[in-house]
Amino acid sequence: MEVIVRPITAKDKEQWTRLWKLYQAFYHVSLSDEIGDSTFTRCLDPDVKMWAALAISPITNEPIGMVNYFSHIQTWDVKDKILLNDLYVDEEARIKGAGKKLIQYVYDHADKLQTPHVYWNTDHFNHRAQLLYTKIGYKTDKVQYRRKGF
Repeated sequence: MEVIVRPITAKDKEQWTRLWKLYQAFYHVSLSDEIGDSTFTRCLDPDVKMWAALAISPITNEPIGMVNYFSHIQTWDVKDKILLNDLYVDEEARIKGAGKKLIQYVYDHADKLQTPHVYWNTDHFNHRAQLLYTKIGYKTDKVQYRRKGF
């Protein structure tokens, strides 16, 4: 299956939102519509270094996956980093290359921005995704801590 990945447009809000809600369900969270609306709007704003893209099925011409990512400054380099923040592919479309294409899209965009450092997080139990991640990236030794209550 030759999936096509393209940036979102304003017309994609309904489909992006569908995938956004499925992504939340996968992680057993429920974010407000305000957060979803804000994220979508930011991804379209040329003044914000946040983007989103959709993976389109060549069979149905419908979105089957999405990625949201953003650029940020850092203290250990003069170049920005890209955080691939959200990645989701419809259950029935997994293991067919859509996830890999979405990540490659982010890599390509990062290279165009001259910010080649791309990173992401996943849950320790998300073994299926990690099968892909170890093919196109590497696992670091970092352990994440968070402020209590958040």
